[in-house]
Amino acid sequence: MKGQWKSIKSTNSLRYIRSSSLVICRYYYHNKMDFIISDIVTIEQKYDLFELFALTPDGGFVHNSPALMSARMMGYNPTRIRIKDAWYDVMPLYEVARSVSPEDGAYHFIYIQINLNTNEYYIGKVNRKHWREIKRYQGSGLKFKNKYKGHETEFVRYFILAARTAKETEDIEAQIVDEELIADPKCLNLVCGGGGTNEHYTKEKRVTHQRQYMKSHPEQFQSMVETAKRLYTSGNSVQLQKRNAAIKTTMSDERYRDMTRERILRWRQEHPEEYERAREKNREAIRRPEVQEKRRQARKKWIEEHPEEHKAMQAQLDEARQSPEARKKRSESIKAWNKAHPEKAKENTLKRSAASLEKCCKSVNMCDPQTGEIIRSFNSLREAAKWLIDNGLATGKNPSSSISAVCQKKPCSTGYGYRKKAFGYGWEYASKVNIETSESKSHNFI
Repeated sequence: MKGQWKSIKSTNSLRYIRSSSLVICRYYYHNKMDFIISDIVTIEQKYDLFELFALTPDGGFVHNSPALMSARMMGYNPTRIRIKDAWYDVMPLYEVARSVSPEDGAYHFIYIQINLNTNEYYIGKVNRKHWREIKRYQGSGLKFKNKYKGHETEFVRYFILAARTAKETEDIEAQIVDEELIADPKCLNLVCGGGGTNEHYTKEKRVTHQRQYMKSHPEQFQSMVETAKRLYTSGNSVQLQKRNAAIKTTMSDERYRDMTRERILRWRQEHPEEYERAREKNREAIRRPEVQEKRRQARKKWIEEHPEEHKAMQAQLDEARQSPEARKKRSESIKAWNKAHPEKAKENTLKRSAASLEKCCKSVNMCDPQTGEIIRSFNSLREAAKWLIDNGLATGKNPSSSISAVCQKKPCSTGYGYRKKAFGYGWEYASKVNIETSESKSHNFI
């Protein structure tokens, strides 16, 4: 009989056969019973209902071969299922219950769940230690569980293969559940087989499959999305605070930080142009005054609340900055930036040269150490040092450092006071004298 699968209760069948055996003979009398579930899946039973249950007028069975008697006694009609181009013999329950693996003493099966009303099906594997767990477990597919819930009586499970190990069930499932099978509209499998026992799917991959399913079935999740939007767009609320706290707690975990870092690196490699645009947009956002102020306030608050952690972090940061690896990385980064931005690099070089020249070319005055009267002025420390060497007052190669120490009033090596003279003279920056003179003039004017 070809057509959709229809469940037939045995009591009604027997009553119907007794009342009208002629009609039954015409409708059921075939060598085999075929049920086409889809273009990929077909069920074939060895005996039709007439052979199993047709009765003679005196109450005996019309067909009474040993094989039929055995099938009636065991309550099992030998069945096989075609999946794509392969046929699989359905295992009777008494055989399933005894198929314990000699490898680990557990049950390892490949099964197919078929909805008798809609012809939808799901193929999976099950690996359990105890028989009661096999009976309780029906399947873990997201789409299948959604269909199975509330329609348990419409599904029938057939065990089609027994394996020796869990790894073997993975390999068999990977061969059966492939892209061709998933493309069948009647198939409830969302992903290809072969994972979940030894090689678990990553959370990212599982979430991706769930997202794809939600996009392909938006009507099932529309109410959930609308409720979420209403809760989290209505301003500050208890639900929003709980959600934010949960996100912070989750993303603070090192495992999720590593996961996020890996995702960013992979996305950067796959989309370099989009990554550069995103980086530039982020830099522009960070430069805004309100963002800078917000960051400063947040940092200040954190430092006040965690002083010890801040101190340890600064020490760690200073150590990392001075490490050979950090210096090398910084040097390579600067070279790469200079190569990519030659005009800006040249401008920065000129700025550094001007700053260095300004620092080294400060005018200094040589003063009397007793009265502070200016004896001689020099345009730079280098010029003053050269004059001292030429006049035999300095014997060292770098007297400018001693002059600078006096000008800056650096502490003495003895630890008492600061240096007041070098090479028998007092020294001071000429700019300091000019500032003090201008300040005194302003004061006198007022």
